[in-house]
Amino acid sequence: MGEYYLKYGGARFARNAPQEEINSFVNSLPEEERSSLYNVVNLLEQEGLITLIPGDSTTVDQDMEELLVPNAGDDF
Repeated sequence: MGEYYLKYGGARFARNAPQEEINSFVNSLPEEERSSLYNVVNLLEQEGLITLIPGDSTTVDQDMEELLVPNAGDDF
């Protein structure tokens, strides 16, 4: 089903179920369990709906790439 990165958190994962099934599962969780992305991701993995890919993560939001400013060098 492809591999993706969590938009907030940067962990890479593979979907093991259709997006609709994942959304339905998350929407069925009580608010206190949905309030933490970390918790939701762990529950999705425990249920076998996603597989986290260890050692592969990113902290760059591709929607914001064009706005990134270098944080090193003489001009900073």
